[in-house]
Parts: sequence; C-alpha cells; structure tokens
Amino acid sequence: MKKISNEVKIGVTAIITILVFIWVYNFLKGKDLFSKTARYYVVYDKVGGLAESSPIEVNGYRVGVVQSVRFLDPESGRLLVTLTVDKGFKLPVNTVSEITTASLIAGMKIQLVYGNGPGTYSNGDTIPGRLAESLVNKVESELGPLKEKLSDLISAIDTVIGTVIEIMDPQFRTNLRSGISSLSNTAKSIDEAELKATLENVNKFTQMLADNSGKLSSTFSSLENVADTLAAADIYNSVNNLKSSLEKASVLMENLTNGQGTAGKLMTNDSLYTNLSNSLESLNLLLLDMKANPKRYVHFSLFGKKNIPEE
Repeated sequence: MKKISNEVKIGVTAIITILVFIWVYNFLKGKDLFSKTARYYVVYDKVGGLAESSPIEVNGYRVGVVQSVRFLDPESGRLLVTLTVDKGFKLPVNTVSEITTASLIAGMKIQLVYGNGPGTYSNGDTIPGRLAESLVNKVESELGPLKEKLSDLISAIDTVIGTVIEIMDPQFRTNLRSGISSLSNTAKSIDEAELKATLENVNKFTQMLADNSGKLSSTFSSLENVADTLAAADIYNSVNNLKSSLEKASVLMENLTNGQGTAGKLMTNDSLYTNLSNSLESLNLLLLDMKANPKRYVHFSLFGKKNIPEE
C-alpha cells in the first residue's frame, strides 16, 4: 500500500480548515449552509440598534437570525433587513416583524408577531415591520410622574428641615431644656401618697359607674323615650304656631297703640271716650227716669189714648 505523503495530508487539512472557517463565518453572519431556511425582507425607518446575527423568535423560541442590515437607499435613510427563518415555520399573512429589546442590559432581537392570514408568506417576500417601544422607555414613561412627585416631596422635606433648623436655635433649645427640667421637678414634687389617693378615687368612681350601669342604662332609655315623645309631639310646628300667634299679637298691640280700629280709637281718641261717657251718663239718667215714671213712657188703654200730665 502506497503511503500518503505529508504534503497531501497538509493540503487536505488546509482545505478542511478553510471549509470549516467559511462555514463558521457564514454561520456567525446568519447563513447556515447545512440547513434549509427561508429568506424574508423587512423595511424599517429605524432599527434601534439591531445588528447582524441578532436572534429571531416566535413566542420566545428562536427560529432564525438576522442575516444583514443595510440601507435601502441613501436618500430616504430607510433600512432593509434580511431575515433567515427555518422553513418549518410558516409565516401567516399580516405577520409583523417587531424589533424589541433582547435583555435589560443590551441587545436587540426580532419578535415575529403572527398574523391572521389568510395564506402564508413565501420565501423572498417582504413582510411588515415595526420598532416596539423599549422596556427602558416604558419604565422611564411610567416613572416620570413618580420622579416629579419624589422631587416635590424632597423639596418639601428640605423646606421643613430648614424651618426646623431655624426654629431650633440655641435660645429655643435652652428654653426646651428649661421646660423639661421644670416638668421633671414638678413630677418629683408630687406627693406619692396624694397621687395614690387620686388614683384610688378614680378607681372608686369607675367602680361606681360599673355598679350602677343598669340604672344608667335605664336613665338613658328614659331620656330616649322622652326624646321620642318630644319628637312625636311635633314641637317644631307648635313653636312655629306660637311664633305666628305672638307675631299677630304684636301687630294687634301695635295697631292699638297707633289708634287703628275701634279699640285703638277708644284707647287713643279722648273725644270719642268723652262722647261715649256722656252717652252712657244720659242713658243712665233715662233709665232712672223710666224707673221713676214708667207711665210716662209705657201706657195701654182699651178705650183709646189717655193723656197723662207730666209731673
């Protein structure tokens, strides 16, 4: 058997190394030479830091990689992204290629949001794409109002602390120590026996209330019944009626004082009173005369009228 020379071995090894290098290079760029993939194109206005070899996922499962990112045309600034996706995954029509954050630290990825069809995209089709709001932007938008509130709170706390510092001057601290010292001396000056007696009196009073709780309950029940009775008696309307009567009486007295009406004129008009007094006096004289001489005023005859001389 003919022995293989070292040159041949070196040549074969070099070829294999080059092929492996080419495969690794293309694999890192998103080209898998030994698997069947479908290629799709997406046009973006912004890619948000998306780069070649970024992962493509469906519901969190990796189905491909970004093969290339390049300008569609220099004038518009729009970008054409080439996606390589495993042919086992059929993309329904209206599927959206959404660029989103891969992690909180760094990196971007494409999330395929399945559409509702009908039909599926074919190899080489252009599918719609969009740039999702990043998680950092979401956090910033949600924490923005909270940040402003915290800033206002810190400013208020700083103002309060400054005010307290201004109040707590040496003179205030001296007065505070003096007040505490006075309270301490007052507490020491209280006789322990007097304090004990006061506490005993408080205990006796509490015990008395407990012993007479039944009577107190009965008293409160009676008061409640009285209150219900007063409420049922419609005191409000009675008071209103009394008020109305008093107002009418006040108007009547005012009319009497001002000489309005018969009674008012009798009370205020002297001439009317004098005339009435004279009339009563004349009537009294007439009655006396009728009593003394009744025949002068009353007579009756079966045979005609008879003149009676005056006495």
